[in-house]
Amino acid sequence: MGDHLNYIIATAGHIDHGKSTLIEALTGTDPDRLPEEKARGMTIDLGFAHLELPCPDCPDTTFTLGIIDVPGHADFVKNMVAGVGSIDVAMFVVAADDGWMPQSEEHLQILSYLGVKNAVVALTKSDAVDDIDFSAASVAEALEGSRFEGAPIIPVCAIMGEGLEQLRTALAAVINETPAPLDTGKPRLAVDRVFSPQGVGTVVTGTMTGGCLEKGQKVTIQPQGITAKLRGIQSHRHDADHTLPGIRAALNLPDVGIRKGKIRDGVRRGDVITDINNTTNSRRIHVLLERSGRPSGAGPIQHAQRVRFHHGSGNIAARILFFENRELNDGQQAIAEIRLDAPGFAFAGDRFVLRDWSKRFTLAGGTILDPSPPQRSYRTKAQKKFLNARASAPPSAKLYIESLLLRDLAIPAEELLIQSGFSPAETQKALADCRHIVLGDWLLDADWWTDVSGIAAARIETIHEKHPELPGLDLNTLRSFMKKRLPDARLFDALINGLTEAGFVRAGNLIRSARHIPQLPSHLRASEERICAALNANPLEPPNPKELAKTDNEITALQFLIETGKAIQLDEKAILLDRHYQSALNSIRAHIAKNGPSTAADLRQALGTTRRILIPLLERLDREGITIRQGDLRALKQ
Repeated sequence: MGDHLNYIIATAGHIDHGKSTLIEALTGTDPDRLPEEKARGMTIDLGFAHLELPCPDCPDTTFTLGIIDVPGHADFVKNMVAGVGSIDVAMFVVAADDGWMPQSEEHLQILSYLGVKNAVVALTKSDAVDDIDFSAASVAEALEGSRFEGAPIIPVCAIMGEGLEQLRTALAAVINETPAPLDTGKPRLAVDRVFSPQGVGTVVTGTMTGGCLEKGQKVTIQPQGITAKLRGIQSHRHDADHTLPGIRAALNLPDVGIRKGKIRDGVRRGDVITDINNTTNSRRIHVLLERSGRPSGAGPIQHAQRVRFHHGSGNIAARILFFENRELNDGQQAIAEIRLDAPGFAFAGDRFVLRDWSKRFTLAGGTILDPSPPQRSYRTKAQKKFLNARASAPPSAKLYIESLLLRDLAIPAEELLIQSGFSPAETQKALADCRHIVLGDWLLDADWWTDVSGIAAARIETIHEKHPELPGLDLNTLRSFMKKRLPDARLFDALINGLTEAGFVRAGNLIRSARHIPQLPSHLRASEERICAALNANPLEPPNPKELAKTDNEITALQFLIETGKAIQLDEKAILLDRHYQSALNSIRAHIAKNGPSTAADLRQALGTTRRILIPLLERLDREGITIRQGDLRALKQ
């Protein structure tokens, strides 16, 4: 059957230049579907058609084209932008008798802002002029200086069928030079139409980008975060088991309502269908804003100006806040925050368009640098540095990772570039070229982590130096000391893990250098010796702790012996030196092994001690799993 490559084409151009008539002539499908469009003879909303063309270089390959017909009237530019957010090739439709018109220019700027690179010009109504070459030259001149300069210009007369084959050939040639839509494993469908056929439930349509969705799978509707089951899929009016990047698709979501009017739950145009996890929506988006050098009719963009933010298939009322500029003129660019009136869902690297509040002018466009910036990051030095780094070069996974590490210092590995257009393979390949440290589930800036680890290590060593009697530093104390130096509290565990791999030892809730041997300072050693002598005098009938330690020095020395394991505290009334504890343990084991399970009285007699010592000793052995109580008897635990 051969290969099929999927692409999306959209028309562009002024009203009454014959866009819909041309689409019907090319495909046999009338894209004007609304009764009002039929009555008025004018495209109001998006229309759709399907066309297949042979690849000029490979006869076994077919280009499967989803065609989006857009309205040309100035009042419906918002609908036009909703249809061209994810297209591969533009087809400008310019009437030979009218030439380049205001909406031709505005559509050109919109497509440029959205990053569309390739186009074909259909010079319609070719039969209405005597000098078609002059008309073509005028259009070519209008395209000069734009990214579509040099695009093929094909005279056509849709009604007569003239030039259609030449247009198909030109389209195939341009598509052949256009990279096919990529499968990055991050599927998104920007919803541009929602309806509810009787007996079917809610159906949404849109252009598929970034990956595939499977029939029967769970999907998420963003920015609401609603989950739903994808019951059915159609593409070009045929049932399908899955979607592909670069196709028009209709998705059946029967469990979801239509959001309109006062109905707040459900789906509507502008929403995004996806299955990507660990993403977030935001009311604040940081961008590189660019204004074309071509005249737009609008004045400078002012700081805090109300605008309409067009992204994907939707638009949201917003306010624009510059980081440094007070206004933006034609031919300039600036870093800005788009403060949205409602949450939006976007990826880093996405393109967008800004229009003015009155819906009269297209103001600017640009690239989303941070789709969900940190709280209170507007105009901060760290965020400025981050945004300028991303704006300094064309988007790349390496640039985006390095800028993240520069700003955040530590990134959960599972969240790395998840809300971007880069595939996991691209991300991992770029990561190999970045200077970083992998520690558990974290990616860390190498230089910063070396500094942080050094600070923590120095703190532990300082405690050893100032308090050599302590067996280590309490982890809660270290956590408090490092709190302001770690951007995320979860990093403390990673820090401790890193220290244990670098010559430190964790014991319970303490951490110490492996080289550290606790010892009392010289002025406390006499107290230590007196306590040890008292505990040695009668090993299994030692003095009460209150008798052992009466002064502050003796209390400190006794605590040191307990914390270092040189003495074992059975309870508040009984302490044994460790070697006497081990001797008693061995005697108990030997007695039970020889005589079988024994009573406390038997064991007390075997040890030659009192109940004050024996009972807490046996209870400790029970807790440690050495012995087990069986009524009045103690047995060795197997």
